[in-house]
Amino acid sequence: MRKYLLPQDGFRVIFVIGKGGVGKTTTSASLAVALAEAGHKTLIVSLDPAHNLGDVLMEKLSDKPREIMENLYASELDMEGMIREYLEHLEKNLKNMYRYLTVINLEKYFEVLRYSPGIEEYATLEAIREILSEGDNWNVIVFDTPPTGLTLRVLALPRISLIWADKLIEIRKKILERRRAIAKIQGEQKFVVDGEEIKLPTEEEEDGVMRELKAYRSEVEFVYKTITDPKKTSVIAVMNPELLPLYETKRAYESLKKFKVPFNLIVMNKVIQLEREVPEIKVKIEAQKRVMEEVKREFRGVDIVEIPMFQEEPRGIEWLRKVGGMIVGNP
Repeated sequence: MRKYLLPQDGFRVIFVIGKGGVGKTTTSASLAVALAEAGHKTLIVSLDPAHNLGDVLMEKLSDKPREIMENLYASELDMEGMIREYLEHLEKNLKNMYRYLTVINLEKYFEVLRYSPGIEEYATLEAIREILSEGDNWNVIVFDTPPTGLTLRVLALPRISLIWADKLIEIRKKILERRRAIAKIQGEQKFVVDGEEIKLPTEEEEDGVMRELKAYRSEVEFVYKTITDPKKTSVIAVMNPELLPLYETKRAYESLKKFKVPFNLIVMNKVIQLEREVPEIKVKIEAQKRVMEEVKREFRGVDIVEIPMFQEEPRGIEWLRKVGGMIVGNP
């Protein structure tokens, strides 16, 4: 079995990425079944808003992990619920930290934020962080991801968020320095909110905003270190032997390399294999051959597995076991 699919330093995380419709969910489920059968306690999580994991496993799933077979658990996350929980968490923290700023209408702010660009990515990242924080409960975690664009933005967020967090912490320190300077001249600033006296923080240890920023930075750093660690994380790209999936896979490969996320395997799905020549699809077969040759040239050092096009759509444990055996292979 391929080493980068197995737990080495604690649990293993596998992101299965690809263009919509190439067979990500089938690949994810097949891989999870193969790993579970090899004795690894495996969790497979669908992050795709258009969930198909339950259909492929032929099981009804929810956002709570359900046991499918020995060593295999599966769940489908509710994207709307994730966004709602993420915003509720932010709202609660901000209301607590900024009680003295009664002029700010936080409710209106969060109404707008719910529909803001990027909120889906941050909510997805938070869901991944929560799952990874409980990683010691599993040997392997397989993420069946949304289409490539959203997935790449989510995987890029930890590094970007670290930069932002460091900058915000630096700004907050300057704010606290100025508060201390003012307090030496005018004395401590205090406010009364709902009958409670609140002192305006001047030190990092007593400042709720600084505590929240540092806690957030720590959480993001944990995710960043996990997804950039080759002993922890692997990315598998699924594509069909066609030009558009090839271009998208190349873009994903370059993006992930930039953000130092390990890219290990390409699953070439739905490869047409014929015992005799069929003139009607000769052009299709030649185009497929050219794409597969280009993949081998472009992705040197990346493993490539070919999965044939079957007469029926692989569904259920028996089919997934067969496909999973082809994917895990040997080093």
